[in-house]
Amino acid sequence: MNRSIFLIVLLSLAVGCAAHQAPPSDTRQQEWLALNKAFIDHYAVGNYGDALAVAEREVDLAQGFKPRDNADLATSLNNLGVINMAMGRYAEAEPPLRQALAMREKVLGPDHPEVATTLGNLGELLVARDRPAEAEEALLRALEIREARFGSENKDLAETLNNVGELYFRKNLLDEGERMLRRALAIRERELGPDSPQVARTLDNLAGIAQARGRFEEARQLLERSLAIKEKSLGSEHPWLVNTLTSLSEVLMAQGDTAGAEEPARRAVDTAAKAYGPDNVRTAIPLTALGNVLRAQGRLDEALDAYARTLTMREAALPQDHIDLAVSLGNLASVQYARGRLAEADALYDRALAISEARLGQDHADVAQLLFNIGVVSRRLGNLARAEEALLRALAAREKLFGPTDASVAATLEALAMTMKDAGRDDAEAMYAERARAIRAHN
Repeated sequence: MNRSIFLIVLLSLAVGCAAHQAPPSDTRQQEWLALNKAFIDHYAVGNYGDALAVAEREVDLAQGFKPRDNADLATSLNNLGVINMAMGRYAEAEPPLRQALAMREKVLGPDHPEVATTLGNLGELLVARDRPAEAEEALLRALEIREARFGSENKDLAETLNNVGELYFRKNLLDEGERMLRRALAIRERELGPDSPQVARTLDNLAGIAQARGRFEEARQLLERSLAIKEKSLGSEHPWLVNTLTSLSEVLMAQGDTAGAEEPARRAVDTAAKAYGPDNVRTAIPLTALGNVLRAQGRLDEALDAYARTLTMREAALPQDHIDLAVSLGNLASVQYARGRLAEADALYDRALAISEARLGQDHADVAQLLFNIGVVSRRLGNLARAEEALLRALAAREKLFGPTDASVAATLEALAMTMKDAGRDDAEAMYAERARAIRAHN
């Protein structure tokens, strides 16, 4: 499967602050303010375990404030949702974020900037949970609030622009995504300076779009700039480096540098394991990239282990129809195919196809690739009718997506020709082979 299509680009998680402060004589309020500051400090340097413990204490303390629905409790719940999301605990993150949103709307009003903060965080979570329609609704509402309050050139607005741009990237709306991200980058460079970590995170997202468009050298340069910024400002082991290193490994792979791709992939896995834990779903992203490198290097047993671990993480943390499960299943299938384990590969591809068709639709490039793979495996298994059906569906999708003279169309026609040869259908074999030759000659 095309790994770049499913790249999860990690985003900034805005941490809300209380809308009011109690008088200094109130010791419980002072304790809460100290906890809120400690949370922000732990989160900023990537100490997520400590940040989670502090967020839980914040919530417990603020639940005793009067009135019961108060701005401090809303901030504490927002923080609890943010840290659970950062740690890949997506199911645990949603309830406190929704509670925080409802409370902030009630206490502060529906158009308050802190409402936009929680909407932004909720939108990011919904992106991670593969619920793009809900995510877009939350993020566009946050954008509307911030533009109305701050105008078109504010650093808080840039946060929302960045998030909306990343969402559009995930929806394969590359032009719209790039416009949002370039606006965010210009604001962040001006308001925060060119060496801000927030600038780096927007560079990561722009690199994802360049990668999706096949502009790999541009993507590499953006990622190298991002990595330099993050290492200088955050240190070499901060979790924000994970996404940049993972994407850099993928780009180097796309450029044919499989040897050079291994070091950033391993760094990303090690950094994620330290930040989130070795079995956390957030570690699955760099581990997939490492598996891709190992597969390309012919180290199939190691690749199989990496992909199997990734699938286990995702099955434990994500809904069973989440698109990232299809990525893991497709990757496992590809290794089993390379190892000659055709029946195992066939079953895995079937599972990946069912999820991908449900989530992406019939006319998607990754669905077409899975159909092609199923056709190839079915032919080798001797199931020629199934092979023909899958390859014809792949052909129709690729012609619609890429045009009748694309190289992927030629590859599908060649696979059909071989299937027809095995079936003894000489006329069909000749027809498909001739069409494929014409495309190859044209290209």
